[in-house]
Amino acid sequence: MIKIIGTNHLMSKEAIEGILRDENPDVIGVELCETRYNLMVIPVIENFEIEKKKDDTLIGQISESIKNKADEEGVQYGSDQINACIFANNNNIPLEFVDLDIIKIKELMEKIPKEETEGFMKELLAFESMSLVESTKDIDVEKTLMDMKRKFPIAFEFLINMRNLVIINNILKINSKYQDKKILIILGKGHVEIVERGLK
Repeated sequence: MIKIIGTNHLMSKEAIEGILRDENPDVIGVELCETRYNLMVIPVIENFEIEKKKDDTLIGQISESIKNKADEEGVQYGSDQINACIFANNNNIPLEFVDLDIIKIKELMEKIPKEETEGFMKELLAFESMSLVESTKDIDVEKTLMDMKRKFPIAFEFLINMRNLVIINNILKINSKYQDKKILIILGKGHVEIVERGLK
């Protein structure tokens, strides 16, 4: 049995742990890859700081901007994924990664047209003047995705459509690997509808 929980990636540790306890899954799937797990989760579990290198890629700049804004507002971006991983580790629950590797995502995003890159940078400047918590609180996911598809069609293909196909494929593999087990998948809200439709 597969169940998908959609989040805004700002869910508190207590909230995500509450969901996991209530659902009591046999397997937990997260919207991460092994690369991101090693960078984001292992340092927390093993209590060490990783040396941060400047990342000038488009994805790197977007990620850094979001992280800085989250730090300013006292929230942890990606807390849903990080704390789901820690919960799985602490409770000996099998953990599976469902997303495309971040290295591949960065490579793809470096290939988008110049006008889309410039558009992203303009959006980033506008984003930096807003509150992260407020801007994600009551977000209209469908409208946001449609706006992105209209403004940045190539980036949309890489960041949304291609990743959704990878996520669907990986969930099907997990379902085959853990037959008759309760599988809980934690995804950002923007992926949920298409992934659920794809699985059906």
